[in-house]
Amino acid sequence: MFFGKRFSSYHPGSISGLELLVLSIIKNTNGISGYDIIQEIDKKFKGMWNASAGTIYPLLSRLSVKDYVKIEEVIENNRLKKIYYITEKGVNELKNTLNSNLRRSVDSLGDYIQTVIKAIPRFEKNVDMLFCGFPFHACAPEEEVDNSDLSQNNINHIKKVISNMTLTRDKLLKRVDIIENEIKKHQDLLNKLEVEREKSKKEIEIEEE
Repeated sequence: MFFGKRFSSYHPGSISGLELLVLSIIKNTNGISGYDIIQEIDKKFKGMWNASAGTIYPLLSRLSVKDYVKIEEVIENNRLKKIYYITEKGVNELKNTLNSNLRRSVDSLGDYIQTVIKAIPRFEKNVDMLFCGFPFHACAPEEEVDNSDLSQNNINHIKKVISNMTLTRDKLLKRVDIIENEIKKHQDLLNKLEVEREKSKKEIEIEEE
């Protein structure tokens, strides 16, 4: 899954993950050729997946038919070249798709990373230490709610806010439990070492002349 969508060149009835990626590239570099889009995708995936002309150019044609991109034909070095620009409709589709799928995608990505790194010795611990630097309370959703709107949409929105904040709280409590267990483990070790050290002490006899 990619941003809540199937990562494929075509997904009937909605924008696919690959279409979303291509739209993002065009928006970030408005006025880009199909060849450069392919090169940009290959660079992002670092050899893990390679975009082909047979996939990208038909995709660009579909985005044009949907009016998400517009095509400008130019002559460069005596050759016809197509340049792609994102349209206002394409910008809105990109924004709406990201807004509706971003949180779910980030959660899915987090689960994916956690699953993968468990197979790498010590790497999981290093990543866990990295995330310790991010206070969960600072990541709590700061979503506005309307206390005068009686609509079902507003009710559902408030329920979602509560659900998101509950998830954040649960993650924080889990982190606290982990830290408490680590403190106890190290305190027990410290106590054991101090007792053993005390037992191993030897009195030094002083001989009087």
